[in-house]
Amino acid sequence: MNATPVRSPSAATARTPGWSAGTFVRPRHLLVPVDFSAASTQALHYAGALADCFDAVLTVLHVIEPPVMPEWGYAHLVQRDHVLKTAAHHKLTAFASRRGETSSHSTRVVVRSGEPELQIFEAARKLGCDLIVIATHGHSLLPHCLLGNTAEQVVRRAPCPVWTVRGERADGETVPAIPPLRRLLVATDFSAEARKALRYGVALAQEFNATLHVVNVVPTILPADVSHLGVLGQEKALQEAAEREMCRLRATEIPTDLPVQTKILSGNPFSEISKEAERIYAGLIVVSTHGYTGLRYLLLGCTAQRIVQNARVPVLVVRDHETEFLTDTEPGKEN
Repeated sequence: MNATPVRSPSAATARTPGWSAGTFVRPRHLLVPVDFSAASTQALHYAGALADCFDAVLTVLHVIEPPVMPEWGYAHLVQRDHVLKTAAHHKLTAFASRRGETSSHSTRVVVRSGEPELQIFEAARKLGCDLIVIATHGHSLLPHCLLGNTAEQVVRRAPCPVWTVRGERADGETVPAIPPLRRLLVATDFSAEARKALRYGVALAQEFNATLHVVNVVPTILPADVSHLGVLGQEKALQEAAEREMCRLRATEIPTDLPVQTKILSGNPFSEISKEAERIYAGLIVVSTHGYTGLRYLLLGCTAQRIVQNARVPVLVVRDHETEFLTDTEPGKEN
């Protein structure tokens, strides 16, 4: 592995100790995986702006994937790996140098070899990263891009929160600024996992003086063996239960001085959440995931993944049992 600190400014030692809300600690180390595609380049610039916003160190990671077919010949795989690593290192160092001209924050470059998702996890753990920023196009796997299975695995299994960016095109001449986070949308199903997403949403809204939008979607499903009237009655009961839970949530878990709007929707959860984010011009969606794999993922854990795939705005995905940059202090409570 090659790790090269390009710039280590003295400003890094003067960063503020925590968020003004008292419940959020700024992420101090961001990791952004890139494969030099247009989408990952967009995520790279976004991550740089986000690191500046958080006063954090940025590590840029490129993974040399193992060859599907040994077109270089088995005897030359070592040489191939060295050539690709050298080229990738030069590209990343050039970006870090350009960033150093406009930013006072440290930028590191790391090149690894192996399966991309495993190397991303290992790099995040070894470097002690608080946040991973990764591009997603919203479609299935594309050749040679960190847009499909890799991004999906990172979202589901990362050891820290993941901030996804829908990178459809990149502007190589300018660094895109972080869009104003004036409206944050938190998707909740009132579960224990969703409560963690709400904590992140509250803390971010307090930091950016943003309005917090909390949304719950009552799914509309029509079983074959249930009459239409029975379904309508069931949906009404679910709607009323959701409204009660939302009132409880607003009264007990959201600070009274925070601008907040709540809404109960009905329909397909990931579709309605994505549409609501566009309707209110949200700068970020915050959602939790169970982190399941296999059958449990198919049955329980796919909503967050579908939101990531379909949303046109960045998505912050958090899950239980991960390294986080939240403290144990709950919103609205004194330390």
